[in-house]
Amino acid sequence: MKTIGLAGCGNWGKNILRDLIQLDCKVYVADIKADMRHRALEMGAAKAFCSIESLLVCDGYIVAVPIPDLTPVCAKLLKYMKPIFSEKTLCRSMDDYELLKSLGGSGLIFAMHKWHYHGGIEALRRIAASGKIGVLKQIHTIRHGWVDDFHGGDVFWTQAVHDLTIIKHILGYIPQKVECMDVIQNMDGQPVSFIAKIGNKPSVLLSVSGRHCSKQSGVSILGSAGTAELHNAYDDHITIRTESGEENIPIDTSLPLYLELKEFAQYLQGGPKPRCGLGEAWEATQAILQLRKAAMPGN
Repeated sequence: MKTIGLAGCGNWGKNILRDLIQLDCKVYVADIKADMRHRALEMGAAKAFCSIESLLVCDGYIVAVPIPDLTPVCAKLLKYMKPIFSEKTLCRSMDDYELLKSLGGSGLIFAMHKWHYHGGIEALRRIAASGKIGVLKQIHTIRHGWVDDFHGGDVFWTQAVHDLTIIKHILGYIPQKVECMDVIQNMDGQPVSFIAKIGNKPSVLLSVSGRHCSKQSGVSILGSAGTAELHNAYDDHITIRTESGEENIPIDTSLPLYLELKEFAQYLQGGPKPRCGLGEAWEATQAILQLRKAAMPGN
């Protein structure tokens, strides 16, 4: 049984703990909140500590703290020289990246980008590469909802990072050039909603908002001979439509969080490395910084 130190056991961390226990891992939790520690123990954590410094030496670590704390916590854990699986968005600046790299993070830190594990996104990637809908012309992503808590970030750091990961999985890269951008900021100047077009041939259109009444997250790929769509993240199929008609293709509905945690647990037992390392985390950060620069040139 592999031991894993889980830094942060809040609303998302508790899901991580649940899946790690299901994967037969022994989990030690660190959380500053007493109620979170109590819940972790009730769920099956081996022990719960009030600080990162109190965590025991483990086979690996998972970091699920608020966005501003991700880099500092990973930096502290690198003293153990053990693999670290961090939630997003890991780096918010080049300084963050250079700090983790200087501490040996390039070979030890991996990023939890769950969309690389989603059955629908993988199906869209295969269809885009197959030529079934012709030459890929556009990708459309929609991520709408009402967000009260951006966890120390904003709409770019907490929501757009998901869509950028989706684009990376389908195309194999994230277009860096921002063709056009429109952003809504709240009364405090925080960006809470935007639409953007990035790249060319294919173009990518993003609609990402924390100010929509209803929740929706979907992806469409448009080609010269047809289109394919994942209408909702929890659908059990994708839809393909061409001149010949429409068909629904079943997809793997395994939860992406479970699949990425399984990959990390298997890595700790000698399996292949998780698919997103520190370099891939920095690629997503660069794209976010480009979007924010286009949206708010003075910031």
